[in-house]
Amino acid sequence: MKVENWLSLFPALDVIDNEVKTLLLNQTSLVHLEKGQVVFTSGSDCNRYLLVRSGRIRVQQVSRLGREITLYHIHDGEACILTTACLFARKPYPAMAITEVNTDVAVLPLHAFERAIAFSPDFRKFVMQAYGDRLTDMLMLIEEVVFTRLDVRLARKLLAMASSSGSIVGTHQELATELGSVREVVSRTLAEFERRGLIRRGIRTVDIIDWRALEVLAEDG
Repeated sequence: MKVENWLSLFPALDVIDNEVKTLLLNQTSLVHLEKGQVVFTSGSDCNRYLLVRSGRIRVQQVSRLGREITLYHIHDGEACILTTACLFARKPYPAMAITEVNTDVAVLPLHAFERAIAFSPDFRKFVMQAYGDRLTDMLMLIEEVVFTRLDVRLARKLLAMASSSGSIVGTHQELATELGSVREVVSRTLAEFERRGLIRRGIRTVDIIDWRALEVLAEDG
């Protein structure tokens, strides 16, 4: 995609005033990232604003003991709100991000980001609305992790990830990372689901057998 055209992927940015639009188009770099590529790491400097043009990025936290939890995903047409927070606070990243598929991003340097924030109400609204929406999601994640049983959370995750045929592709470790748990606990819970006739486990797959029963469990929290 040509540099002139990438703003069309972000409708809220495509209508900003011409001066700031020109700034974005002139200052932004378009970068292609391969699947599995690290976007940023915990402790690394934050000096650019990130927008996903296409693809998907997972932002996750890793404890000193190696336990992982997915904080959120960034999809087509979305910005990274952790980057926004770090730019505002002038602090390094407290988490890491990795691409889950081949991904194309638009990278705006700090000085251009600050200028756009200062001079464009539409750009400022885009940044803050994305920040507010994602912050709400993060609070809901904290509530789930702290107050909701793992089996309920796993049921919800399987339903959310399932294709129309009821198939979920992913390892037990990947599911554990999404839930902030450990692989062994997720594996035991999946085995219990299978024993109850809710799912069928395969190699890197889970197939939902009893949709209604899984939905009832997901509503239990």
